[in-house]
Amino acid sequence: MWIFKPSILISVLAVVLLTASSEIPLKKDEIWKCVRWRWAGTPGQSQVLCVEWNKRDCSNRLYPEICKLSG
Repeated sequence: MWIFKPSILISVLAVVLLTASSEIPLKKDEIWKCVRWRWAGTPGQSQVLCVEWNKRDCSNRLYPEICKLSG
């Protein structure tokens, strides 16, 4: 029974660290962009759900405002 407790503790800590790292505020010219998505729901009322998000840096673009709109 003692063997399972450290593994549970490690998995809980990993989840806490991952959620804490995703709440880091973005810089001025950074955006979140959906890179993987899927459909969810019934065919008549389906929605798009983002599966994976990546940060995108728009600071070295000629028009950063256009880059931000593409996110």
